[in-house]
Amino acid sequence: MRTYDVVICGGGVIGAAVAYYLSRQKDLNIALVDYKYPGNASRASAGGLWAMGESTGLGCGVILFKTLSKQMRETGQTDIPHMKPHVMPESFFEMAMASNAMYSDLYEELKDKHGVDFKYERTGLKFILFDEYDRLYAENIVAAIPSRKSQVRWLDQGELQAEEPHVSHEAIGAMEFNCDHQINPYLLNEAYLEAARQNGVELHLNTKVTGIERQGASVTGVITERGRLPCKLMINAAGAWAETISKWATGFPLPVFPVKGQVLVSEKLPKLLNGCLTTSDCYIAQKDNGEILIGSTTEERGFDTTTDIRFLKELATGAMKSIPALKEMNVKRCWAGLRPGSPDELPILGKVPGIEGYLNACGHFRTGMLTSAITGKLLDELVRHQPASIDIEPFLFARFLNDEGQMIGKYQLEASVA
Repeated sequence: MRTYDVVICGGGVIGAAVAYYLSRQKDLNIALVDYKYPGNASRASAGGLWAMGESTGLGCGVILFKTLSKQMRETGQTDIPHMKPHVMPESFFEMAMASNAMYSDLYEELKDKHGVDFKYERTGLKFILFDEYDRLYAENIVAAIPSRKSQVRWLDQGELQAEEPHVSHEAIGAMEFNCDHQINPYLLNEAYLEAARQNGVELHLNTKVTGIERQGASVTGVITERGRLPCKLMINAAGAWAETISKWATGFPLPVFPVKGQVLVSEKLPKLLNGCLTTSDCYIAQKDNGEILIGSTTEERGFDTTTDIRFLKELATGAMKSIPALKEMNVKRCWAGLRPGSPDELPILGKVPGIEGYLNACGHFRTGMLTSAITGKLLDELVRHQPASIDIEPFLFARFLNDEGQMIGKYQLEASVA
């Protein structure tokens, strides 16, 4: 039986990106195993490359200050210090921005060398401001990221109307992250897979992983429902299902858990948006085929993938508030995806102490599409024992361990509950 240099568990955008970057030199025997469970995050993504948006809490899902903002409106408070933005650590900014910078060249590379097009669009991401609370929150975000003010552009009401004529006239302006763009998430995932296949990666699609083989402290094979895949190295890119793979391979209950997000999409519409929008109610992104995606909720409900009309109505109402023309839209479909969350919202990459032949590439939460490029590059560097493009220490599994090498209690509890 053939022994693979690398077997990748998971064929979502992260696993597919890892397969592609590892295969570019065509010197490794690589297999990828994937099964599309209900709620697969890559198939539920909006496709936002929102490096600044995700790093400041504005990119995906209902903005975290929505409840606080509502309370302040009701009480008449305008106390700025309490409107603290959800800004990610500097390590995440570095990762997000490094990955974002890769997409222009990656787009040309995949299209020219492999004939696949993931519809890279330079759109920017505008946070639409409706009142002084929105403006205060936006100003606090900019104050929290002084080194990145060059990525921010302010638009007054007139400038916003000129650039986005379908935005409600009740909007008083916008703050734009001019480096945040978008892609088609389905096509990006498929582009990575097809390019990897052309480079010689063996794809085991619609195939469940049923176990991991170990000899002592070393992973030696991946067990699937269709047989055993012996390997020198296994990479866990199983998304919201990564904890199961980790338990089989390492014995550690990896703290990755599903975070549900509900999304709805319109029928194909005439061009209503020139860029992507985010508000205190939802995000809105029009794709190249005319469909408009509206999302999304953030719910910790295990592996539940049902949709709830109450939440979908809230998302639709928020979208119609921003774009009145959407009052005439028909909803084409709605769905729920399961993001692979982690306790600190940071990806989990690299080695697990004491285990050989195993690497993590999971826990990317809302940013799998955005950070897939840098993740693929980093895993390729790790496999080849090359210097990493960015510091990966903040993303190592070791951050969840105490000095004795045991999992810190609260993380173990969160993993077991998830």
